[in-house]
Amino acid sequence: LADGQALVRVMVLNSLYTTNSQQLIFKLGGMLAHRVFSLPFRRDIRLTCAGATQILCFLKTCCRRRDVLVTVREHFLSLLLKFEEYCCRPDVPVARGLNLVLSLVRHHARDILDEA
Repeated sequence: LADGQALVRVMVLNSLYTTNSQQLIFKLGGMLAHRVFSLPFRRDIRLTCAGATQILCFLKTCCRRRDVLVTVREHFLSLLLKFEEYCCRPDVPVARGLNLVLSLVRHHARDILDEA
């Protein structure tokens, strides 16, 4: 799945996030030599245009280096809600930056759901 263009995203249950992310780091990082990252996101985070750009660059780097992103569904939903929040504000550059992030995720993410 990690072909240099796709973003591999492993979605785990919130209650199993710590355990599963540690196992994935050990298995993917140790045995398969893939780096594993997380991108926690909450709606109470104050985001700037530079912050949205950093998130976009981080995700593009993960794609290019064939890294794996471990996250929970709530983090992605918070990102979506934050985007909608900024769309209702006059702060257009942040909304544009988040739109680029969401566009990358929509078009390049390959999701794996880990419920175990």
